[in-house]
Amino acid sequence: MTQQNTIRPEADTPFTPDQTAVPRPSAAPVFRPRQRFLRVSLFFLSVVIHIYIWDIFLARFTLLRWYVRRSAAARWSRLARRFRFLALELGGMQIKLGQFLSSRADIVPDMVRRELAGLQDEVPPAPAGHVLEVIIEELGAPPSEIFQRFDQEAVAAASLGQVHFATLHNGREVAVKVQRPYIERIIEVDLSAVAWVIRLIKNYPPIRRRADLDALLAEFARVLVQELDYVQEVQSAARFRKNFAGVYGVHVPEPIPEYSTRRVLVMERISGVKINDLPTLEALGVSRIELASRLNNCYLKQFFVDGFFHADPHPGNLFVRIDPELPTVAYTNGQTEPMKQSDDFRNGLLSDGHLLDDAEAHTVQRGRPFTLIFIDFGMVGSLPPQTMEVIRGGVVGLATNDAERIVDTFERLNMLLPGADRRLIVHGVEIMLRHSFDRTMREMTNIDVDAIFAETKGIIYDLPFQIPQNLLYFGRAMSMVAGLSTELCPDINLFQELRPFARMLLDQERRNGNWSEQIQKELRELGQILLTLPRQMDAYYRAGNRGELQTRSDMSRLERGLRRVERSNDRLAGGMLATGLFLGGVQLRTRGFEKEADRAWWASVLATIWILWPRGER
Repeated sequence: MTQQNTIRPEADTPFTPDQTAVPRPSAAPVFRPRQRFLRVSLFFLSVVIHIYIWDIFLARFTLLRWYVRRSAAARWSRLARRFRFLALELGGMQIKLGQFLSSRADIVPDMVRRELAGLQDEVPPAPAGHVLEVIIEELGAPPSEIFQRFDQEAVAAASLGQVHFATLHNGREVAVKVQRPYIERIIEVDLSAVAWVIRLIKNYPPIRRRADLDALLAEFARVLVQELDYVQEVQSAARFRKNFAGVYGVHVPEPIPEYSTRRVLVMERISGVKINDLPTLEALGVSRIELASRLNNCYLKQFFVDGFFHADPHPGNLFVRIDPELPTVAYTNGQTEPMKQSDDFRNGLLSDGHLLDDAEAHTVQRGRPFTLIFIDFGMVGSLPPQTMEVIRGGVVGLATNDAERIVDTFERLNMLLPGADRRLIVHGVEIMLRHSFDRTMREMTNIDVDAIFAETKGIIYDLPFQIPQNLLYFGRAMSMVAGLSTELCPDINLFQELRPFARMLLDQERRNGNWSEQIQKELRELGQILLTLPRQMDAYYRAGNRGELQTRSDMSRLERGLRRVERSNDRLAGGMLATGLFLGGVQLRTRGFEKEADRAWWASVLATIWILWPRGER
């Protein structure tokens, strides 16, 4: 949820929302489901066609590849602009997709992000009449009876709802979130349009092998529909408040259940600076690397300690509140220094927002004290304890530069395709770590991608990975946090951030490990193997006696090499043919056979096209 209230250095200065920044409709928009379905589906289909023509088909031509790369930023900026206009006009799911992409500073070009960034602030609110109607339907009375004061002007608007400020009769200031008109039907139509596009592309072999698009869409739809239930959001917010109780520098607004229903949510009013309003934060004295570090540590706690995480961390849902300076302590020598905060371990984080003290983690330039505020808990995700345990192993592998442990995590999460060459994947991960390990995000943007591709092209051609649907929102949240951290502080080293957390996980395993239970588990598994081994050996020998033994070899790399040799021979022959036709045409032309010369030259052109025509690598 995007909030437009930003705190100023002068706390007493009243804040008035900018009435000209967002168009204010005077009436609820007319909902035309058929027209909406066509516009959404045709736009996404045009994007798919654009990707195929430019980034797949034309990129195969050696002579055109340079232009495809050179024009990529401008082409994608135009697409992003078209998408932003469509999203602002239609709202719904498009707003969420745009907010997700605009927060990916690690992979999305800056000019594309700038086009989409407006979707965090420019979403037009619904008319006040609709808001009053929903409040009466849900709470059984008009706002004038429920609240001492209710601002009809929305201070924030997002894809599914909008926020109004109000004051309860007991004087408590609150924020009231109300759903948009037709939002359930809008989401239904948008999902139908995406499902139609998925039906067109899901049978494309590289996609079909690596992702069950129908299952991924079903998971996305489940969480999106869940986000429409504000009662569920109240429960999620209460759970987050419990998980972060006592954690210094993190705040979750308190929901008020007695005033909340399925379409209306009333919660504690907060104020702060949007997390990506960097000029304001710097003017207030907030350290950008400290802010990025606290954001990362908060999500490490959510992912690997709580198993329950905020799945929509775009800048509109994260605010920074400036805290008062710590009091100073006077010493007998007349010197003073700020009072130090306690380093007690609180609920998975140290009180200063870091997992270990700064001398052990990294050198952080201390800024003004602040509190990181999370809002909008409609989209949340959870990780089962078994999955958390597996991913923790991957975190330790990533922090310790252990490719084998990372690939073990991929296998246990079912992210590798059946029959994938494990040795090749381990080698590829080692190459990636060699180029990226212990580098800042700014340094990683200057990595020699061509060199990495040259070393890992065997893996890239095979792409032996798949996307489990139960990790869809975990991957989404993790990628958004990485992108936002890059935007906040390009000099942050995420590997360095992981090290203290990895050490904490290893210490916990050593302290809490139930060795007797682990030994019993290993013995049970060994016993199962010993019980089934005689039957398996008997079946093996029987099949051998019948001559039914079969062996399977992975010949894909050899086949690719043979295809490259065949293509080289074809091009060599084609080049000789084109040269011969061209020289023959010259000879015919000098002897006065103009028509025959033209025919020979046209044949030479066709032979040249045949030589240059791209052949797939698979």
